[in-house]
Amino acid sequence: MNLTIIEFESNVLRDNPLKDPNRRRVGIIYPEEYEGRPILIYLSGYLSSSLAQINYNPLGEDMKRKVERLINEGKMKGSVIVLPDMFTKVGGNQYINSSAVGMYEDFLIKELIPFLKDKFKSDKIGIFGHSSGGYGALVLGMKYSNVIKAIADHAGDSYFEYVYLPTFPKAIEQLRRFKTPEEWLENYWKKENKQHREDLNTLNVIGMAAFYSPKDEKIELPFDLETGEILEEVWRKWLDKDPVRMVDKYADNLKMLKFIFIDVGKKDEFNIQYGSRTLHKKLQKYGINHYYEEFNDGHLHTTYRYDISLSLLEKALMSE
Repeated sequence: MNLTIIEFESNVLRDNPLKDPNRRRVGIIYPEEYEGRPILIYLSGYLSSSLAQINYNPLGEDMKRKVERLINEGKMKGSVIVLPDMFTKVGGNQYINSSAVGMYEDFLIKELIPFLKDKFKSDKIGIFGHSSGGYGALVLGMKYSNVIKAIADHAGDSYFEYVYLPTFPKAIEQLRRFKTPEEWLENYWKKENKQHREDLNTLNVIGMAAFYSPKDEKIELPFDLETGEILEEVWRKWLDKDPVRMVDKYADNLKMLKFIFIDVGKKDEFNIQYGSRTLHKKLQKYGINHYYEEFNDGHLHTTYRYDISLSLLEKALMSE
């Protein structure tokens, strides 16, 4: 397998509100004979970038070595693996359009995927991801089943009451020291150490608000900073983007997908197992075929699960 990193210039990300770069690095792992092969796009979790998958990992495998091993074991034939860097100043990406962050949904669907289809002469598009990336894979699969043919959701954010509400109180204590979320962000990026747990929690809450409840180019928080009261009108905007709720609207689209993979750790520290179970039950209710599994682990350091999803995604797309 070959590895190259290209720079992709986006028009839709030009002049985005956060002034993040519109030239995006994209890692591509591809076989010698790539025409017509499945194109599998990986979306990273929050506080990370898909490019991290090509880093040396002394306790595991980078993505290139993983794919090469799976080919040697006869579990894959060799797909094009795409690793787009979509990190933003709010700490990551939910892979949907936001007036406060940028048009990242359009970047993927209207720019990057058409480029990949043309370059590799294939329309066999699959998306897989973990955590926020799992959310992105699922939501984009729901909305664009005419473009995306298969998805794998590894512990993607779902049933927001359990995932996000527990993170709000500590963030409130930090944010109430500042006039706006934007002021907190500006202060955060000036810090020498950006890894403090309480800062990362607050960054995550701001990031989710930036994607789920933007107000023009501003970030609207779902709680009152003085009392902590949940602002129902804003919180409803978040819930409208919860995959568990979105299934009702996009059930017919999901039935069009060739393959849906969902897994989650039974000990997920962010309570995503409950959302995944609820999602699984809803898919069953609508008669939507899918692969669902809970495994005995937590939320982090579970890239070994890609061994399963990669081979199943490739197999489903190769059968077209």
